[in-house]
Amino acid sequence: MAATSTTETWDAAWTLTMRAKRKRLTDNIFDSYPTLAAFKSSGLEIESGGKEFQEDLMYGKNTGSWFDGYDTLPTDAVDGITAAFFPVRYIAVPITISFTEEQENKKSDAAQRLLAAKTEQSMLTARDTMNAAIYSAQSGKSMLGFQDIIADTPTSGTVGGINRATNTWWRNKSDATSTDADSISSSLSALVVRMTSLWDECSEGNESPQFIFTTPTVSQAYRSVLSSTGYARTELNSSASQGVAKTGGVGEGNSTPFYGAKVIADRDCASGKMYMVNTRFLKLKMLSGVNFTKTPFKENANQMAKVGFIVVGCNLTSNNCRRQGVVTTIT
Repeated sequence: MAATSTTETWDAAWTLTMRAKRKRLTDNIFDSYPTLAAFKSSGLEIESGGKEFQEDLMYGKNTGSWFDGYDTLPTDAVDGITAAFFPVRYIAVPITISFTEEQENKKSDAAQRLLAAKTEQSMLTARDTMNAAIYSAQSGKSMLGFQDIIADTPTSGTVGGINRATNTWWRNKSDATSTDADSISSSLSALVVRMTSLWDECSEGNESPQFIFTTPTVSQAYRSVLSSTGYARTELNSSASQGVAKTGGVGEGNSTPFYGAKVIADRDCASGKMYMVNTRFLKLKMLSGVNFTKTPFKENANQMAKVGFIVVGCNLTSNNCRRQGVVTTIT
């Protein structure tokens, strides 16, 4: 869309009257980045450098034997240890400004400096690119996404250099049963039944998903279940230490918990999917010094303009795919 234009007669009254304008730049194009925010809270790791991110893995057991007296014990060596490797992927978003644009925006009454505005625009673009990539499958030079590590069909494909077809311990959990999110079966919500089933598969002992990412549509269906007639839930509030509790049908803010895990809607999530993520075993890794870093500006020899970049070196990594899960075909 072309820039908005105005036409005025610059008489004395108009010339001496400044437009009313606040010093802010309001985003009208980008989505929010709830998934990035979730990883930042508990699933982000910064590495100092390197060509790849390495995760050391244990996948085999040794032999334990009951014995007495002079029984012969097995001494065969057991391997059972390997590593997964995730190459660093890079995002670059340019910040470009011409000499004339820079001069035109030097006036003291400029409400928003052009360079600052363009930097903010490029920073949001980098975040937008990464958030979308998290829900995508790796292609070209992009980073890995949920569709790679938490695959709909985890019986094939290679992740981190390990083939899932021959290494069943490297497979995530998945449930592809077609389900109407609003349907009821034996007085139970079909959506909640599927969520509970996958939750149990991804959980063991004290290990369970901290986040459940899905589409706004599925999230709305889940909240509707919690708000339906006859449904009640009790959860502890900030006064829990005094034994005070609260009841209600919906959670606080935009997140309605499921067994303590935040259910987060993200518009980048593919239709009909829900991902259960344990961030202890699935990390968003970034390189130190290349984590949304602004590079110095450079000028071409034959142009009166300069360009810098917002740069990110990152990838999605896992050291235990069995603790991650996906529900697909939710309608």
